[in-house]
Amino acid sequence: MAIKNKDNRNCHDVRVAALAAPPTIMDMARELRDGIGILNFLEGRNFLVTGATGFLAKVLIEKILRVSPNVGKIFLLIKAKDKQAAMDRVKDEIIGCELFKCLRQQYGEGYTNFMLSKLVPVNGDIRESNMGIGDDSFCQITQEVDVIINSAANTTLDERYDAALVANTIAPSRLLSFAKKCKKLSLFLHLSTTYVNGERPGILMEKAFEMGDSRIDSSTQGKLDVHHEINLASNLIETLPPNEVPQKLKEIGLARPRMYGWQNVYQMTKAMGEMMINADRGRVPVVIVRPSVIESTFQEPFPGWIQGYRVLDPLILSYGKGRLPGFLVNPDTVMDVVPADLVANVIIAAMAKHGIVASPGIDVYHAASSTVNPMTMCDMFDYSHDYFAASPLMDNQGDEIKIADMEYFSSIDSFSSYIQKDIAEKGGLSEEIGPNLNPKERSRLEARCKRMTENLIHLAKLYEPYMFYRARFDSWNTRKLMRQMSTEESNKFPMDLKSVNWEDYFANAHIPGLKRHVIKKPSSPRQDSI
Repeated sequence: MAIKNKDNRNCHDVRVAALAAPPTIMDMARELRDGIGILNFLEGRNFLVTGATGFLAKVLIEKILRVSPNVGKIFLLIKAKDKQAAMDRVKDEIIGCELFKCLRQQYGEGYTNFMLSKLVPVNGDIRESNMGIGDDSFCQITQEVDVIINSAANTTLDERYDAALVANTIAPSRLLSFAKKCKKLSLFLHLSTTYVNGERPGILMEKAFEMGDSRIDSSTQGKLDVHHEINLASNLIETLPPNEVPQKLKEIGLARPRMYGWQNVYQMTKAMGEMMINADRGRVPVVIVRPSVIESTFQEPFPGWIQGYRVLDPLILSYGKGRLPGFLVNPDTVMDVVPADLVANVIIAAMAKHGIVASPGIDVYHAASSTVNPMTMCDMFDYSHDYFAASPLMDNQGDEIKIADMEYFSSIDSFSSYIQKDIAEKGGLSEEIGPNLNPKERSRLEARCKRMTENLIHLAKLYEPYMFYRARFDSWNTRKLMRQMSTEESNKFPMDLKSVNWEDYFANAHIPGLKRHVIKKPSSPRQDSI
């Protein structure tokens, strides 16, 4: 109903005039002082988190518990055979995780009780109807949850089409349907990736997908039909002989994205997941956060924490081990990297901003560095070279591994020829040594070198789209979010990627973190003291 003023006029014109007027100094000072209200929002709120044992979700959960001990319950959707198994996973993979050591130090003997008072394991599966949640948990969650955070995804770049569709396209839609049953819901937050933007060059904006959007000229290709893609995979499973299904679904997982302008099945199915959410959201408030390449923590709760190999790590560690002296990459390609703790802060700030208002709509935030603090692939390999030259890894005999400057190749053929020769020489099959080996030993070495060569060529083909990527990601909405935070909030939830010195980050946080948490090699005293 329109609001009337005393002159019986519709107040719309008055409101527009007020919005058009520039903010006064007092307005700006008040906003700077009050900020978004992040801590007030977190207090007492209940959350449902999917993908809860994943890398980013853990960083997010740790930050919420550390800054807001009076937060309500955090329901964690855990895939397990029963409730006890779900609880065991939470105790082992979250409560027992080194990432939470600051909380462990803070609460001492009461740490486990504190964590169990906040974290509620929920046995379920995001791929099933109603998340596979039992009746008791279903009733509790739908009555109590304020915010749903979808962090679950299948990130395999060459996954079978059906598996990627289920995890990245269908599951988010099912979770949104579940969200509509939650009585108190103020926000549905979906984690995606900046690379849903596909192959297009230029500056790519924080824009929500509409159903049927593709990444190519629509005049040269029919409109993308998400439901057709889902049916295509389903029909193949039903009609093909079982022994042919896996290979065929791998093949169309490669072909379909290229047909519509994406580089791999992960990008395309995540994009279609966004389309489904936007099409079906109704009056549910939705925020989509798109991080770029997430790597180890920058500062919080401590520098360098990481779980498993992330995107750049196979390259960095293979280079440090002397197994990857060259790669298929344009050295001038900007690699968009963002530390995990900064992504968590973007999520929390965006969640608070839109959760407080809780108005229907969809907002997109890029957590990305390429427009504000770009780093090239050449930079990354230079930082890695300097690190491993000063702190070399050891081979199986305990000798230091010597590395040379990275060599760059512009075609898969030139890289394949180079790496095959390099592996053969290092593997004992050089022209001088190879002919003198006995046939059995030579055959064994040839098989080993062949496997290593095939693995690296496969890695090069998989990574090629990223190694020659020509786009950068705009982050206007995220920078605006930063400006709306109070000074206290900016200090407590830093997200300014301009503050990251990439050389220092790789030398003193990321690579030492890889050694400590991934390959389990202790860092040198020099790094440990920093």
